[in-house]
Amino acid sequence: MIIRQLSLFLLISFISQIISSFLPITFPASLFAMLFILILLILKILPINSIEKVGIFLQQNLALFFIPPAVSIMEYSSTIKSQIVPILFISIISFFLTFISTAYTVKLVIYIMERSKKNERNSK
Repeated sequence: MIIRQLSLFLLISFISQIISSFLPITFPASLFAMLFILILLILKILPINSIEKVGIFLQQNLALFFIPPAVSIMEYSSTIKSQIVPILFISIISFFLTFISTAYTVKLVIYIMERSKKNERNSK
C-alpha cells in the first residue's frame, strides 16, 4: 500500500518536474508538485486515503530531509565563518519580522472570526 502511495507521489513529482522545465519562468518543481496535489485533493480527483499513509510516513521522518542541506552547510563552513556577523544580523532581523508578522496575522484572523460570529448572532 505504501509503495503504491509513494509511487503516486513520485509520479506527481516527475510530472511537475517536466511541466516546470517547459515554463518560461523559473518555478520550483517541488512547489508545483505540492500545488498539484492540493488541487487534486480539493477537486476530489485524488482521495486523501490514497496518499495518507505515505504522507504520515514522510512527516514522521522529516529529519532525514535535512541531512543533505546540513552536509552542504558544513562544506561551506569557512565561507560562513568569514561572514558570520552579516548572517547572524539577517537571521535575527528576519526572525523578529517573521514573529511580528505572524503575531499580527493571527490577531487579524481572530478578530475576523470573532466579528463573523458576532454578525451571525446578531442576524439570528
